Formats: sequence, structure tokens, C-alpha cells
Amino acid sequence: MIKYILRLMYNSTPMNFYTISEGKTTIKSLSNVSSGYKFNKEFEPDEISVVWKQIKRHKRISSVFICLLFIYLLYEAIFPQFQILVNNKWYINAVILIFIMIVVSQIITYISAKIFEKRIKKKFGEFERSKFVTQDEVDKKYYNIFKVELAKVLIVALLIIISFMFISPFSIAQRLLKSERYNEVIKYTTLWAKLFPIAQEWYTMRGYANFKLGNNKDAVKDFDKAYKLGADGFNMTNFDNKIYIKYIEKDYDSAIKDFNREIRKANNEEEKDKFKWDKAQFLYNIGKYEEALEIYNELISKAEDDHVFLLRDRLYFERSQTYHKLGKEKESTADIESSGISSEEAIDYVIPEPMLIIDNLE
Repeated sequence: MIKYILRLMYNSTPMNFYTISEGKTTIKSLSNVSSGYKFNKEFEPDEISVVWKQIKRHKRISSVFICLLFIYLLYEAIFPQFQILVNNKWYINAVILIFIMIVVSQIITYISAKIFEKRIKKKFGEFERSKFVTQDEVDKKYYNIFKVELAKVLIVALLIIISFMFISPFSIAQRLLKSERYNEVIKYTTLWAKLFPIAQEWYTMRGYANFKLGNNKDAVKDFDKAYKLGADGFNMTNFDNKIYIKYIEKDYDSAIKDFNREIRKANNEEEKDKFKWDKAQFLYNIGKYEEALEIYNELISKAEDDHVFLLRDRLYFERSQTYHKLGKEKESTADIESSGISSEEAIDYVIPEPMLIIDNLE
């Protein structure tokens, strides 16, 4: 199996690049491994060497241009549209990226092949296009060279992977956070955010550093950016952190808009109810008890219908606290009784205030 893969990779390289038969030399095309340029003469060893140097030069230059063009497309087209891509299935994004890479490489390879054709025509005269058939002697010689070169590449790749396993950029940033070197955290994460702008961790750590330095507006932007880059459990802390900063800044209207937007965008009822519950707690903490009560009524109604996510006893307790703030003691007492929470247990129950969560990074 390994030998088959190696052969497949080798056949796609320009290393087995010529054949000599019946006094004629055929040079393999750079853009099509099955076609070639047939010259009506037998090339000397020094001429073969010149062709090989030309091929290596063209392949290196084209590889650099492919890399640069792909990076340009990545940062100017793909990353700016990542908000669209993040909602796709992983295999759809993989297909999109592979398609773009193939198109980019084919365009550059085609241009490079045309330039190569002109150069060998100028150097060795006219040629005719023909089918390229490998020659055993040449094939064996360059296949051995190919395996040596591939081994070098794999060793370098392995060393890079190992180095990242022991000294990852994320761990360095975390150590800077632990030592409270927040200005360095901002510089370091800003650099890596430019290189890998789809990694939410850079924005989370920079947001925390900005918050510790009192740059609350920048912290909100960073947490918001990190939140929009994904939708996993860790990422929800970015949303909560953004709400916390708006809470301490008394930017209540903006925070409520954030809740409303996420409720509208929710993928399912459970996710929607999670944001509604958080919004109810936020409204309670900013003194908007009537609005909080409306949400608690809705959520309790769902909890009574055996809603898995909604904790019935907890909701009754939180609504009882809301009734208490509104001066409706009768309703508050009834909810405490409905919750099944004893007066002793009620001491440990509180409606949580917004808070900054960063434990998983420190």
C-alpha cells in the first residue's frame, strides 16, 4: 500500500522528466504528466542537466506563487467570509478549500508550463507534442532521488509537529496570562490572530488581557469576535464574558440586544431557552423585574411539560425571587412551595450575576 502511494506521488512529480528512444528525446510536460515535448535529437547529459535545472526552477517558482496566491485568497476572501463558512458542515468547507487550492495550482502551473515551453524551444529548437512514456532506467534513478527528498520533507514536518506539541503558541500565551504580562499577551495574540484569524483562542485571551488593562471596549470586540468564530461550550463563555463587561459598564440596552439576536438565531428550542433563561437572570440583576417575570412564566410553562433542559425547581425559585422584588409576597411564597426547595436550602440558591469566566485559559 505504501509503495503504491509513493509511486502515485512520484508519478505526479516532474522528477522522471525525460526519455530517450530511437535518437529522439521527450521531455515531460509540467502541467500534464501524460504528455511531453518530443525533440528530433538525442540530448547530451549536459543538456539533460540544463533541462532538469529549468524544471526545478519553474516548479519552485510556481510553488511559491501557488502558496502566495492561496494565502492571499485565504486572508482576503476565505477568512473574511468565515462567518458564512462556520455554519457549513466541515466536509462542505473541506470541498470548498480543496476546490480553491486545485484551481489556484492549475492556473499557476499552466502559466509556468507555457513559460517553460518557450524556454526549451528557444534553447533546443522546435518540438512536437507527444505522449510521455517512462523509461525504466530514468525512472529508477529519479525514483530513488524522490524517496530521499520525500524523507527529508517528512523529517522536517515531523520536527515541526513535535516542536508545536511541546512549545505551542497557545501555551506560551497562557503562561503570559498567568504571569499577568497583559501588554505582552496583547502583542503576542495580535500577531497570531493575523496569522490564524479563525482561532477563537487568540481573541479570548486578548479580550481578557484588554479587560485586565481596563480596555473594556476592545475586550468586548475580542470576546464578540471569539464567540462568532464558533458555537461550542467553550465559546459560550465568550458570549458570557461580553455580557459581563457590558453589565459592569451599565451598557444594558446593548446587552439585551445581544440576547435578543441570539434568541432569534438559535438553532433549536433548547438553545433558544438557554439564552432566554440567561436573559431573564440579566433582567433581574438590572432591576427589570416585570420583563424577567414574563420570561420566567414562559420557561416554567415549558418546564411543566417535562422540558429536559429547564430545571423546574430552579425556575420556580428564581421566579419567587422576582415576585419578591415586585412586592408580590403571596406569589413568591407559592413559588417557593412549588419549587420543593426548603427554607434552609434556599439560603444557598441565588440568581447568578454576570461574571467573567477565564478558568480554562489560566
